[in-house]
Amino acid sequence: MASYKKTFKHTLAAKKELNQVKQKLASTDNSFNNLYALKNDIKALDKLIGGRSLSPIHVQQKILDFISKKDITLNIVSIEDVHIYRDEEFLIYSNQIELEGSYEALIKLLYEIEKNFKDSRVVSSEFYSKKNYRTNKQTLFLKIILQNYEKAK
Repeated sequence: MASYKKTFKHTLAAKKELNQVKQKLASTDNSFNNLYALKNDIKALDKLIGGRSLSPIHVQQKILDFISKKDITLNIVSIEDVHIYRDEEFLIYSNQIELEGSYEALIKLLYEIEKNFKDSRVVSSEFYSKKNYRTNKQTLFLKIILQNYEKAK
């Protein structure tokens, strides 16, 4: 009993503590590997998101060209100036366009823009209607906000 209290007890406690330290060390090594992998993933995503460096005016012209080639039954009501927002890491260019037409034509164009227009992404779309009191008709509108990103320098 005396030898257990003087030697074995301390040896067993040291062995237990050594196992705990080894587990923490192994998880720390794994954390560094995970951190390295995450940093590489972030770099790849940054390159993918901010990789295009088209001028904002050029993107706006491409949007108008894309819309005009898709459907001639739609009317472009307004297109806002390009809004530029600077973040610590990115420049964000926002284009806003307002269209008028039938529901089928507007929804078809929205789908085409989301699927096939690669220079900018749709971040918001809103359908709304206005009544023309002179003709007593409802007119359907679609407001689309598109954004593209560029890596800040």
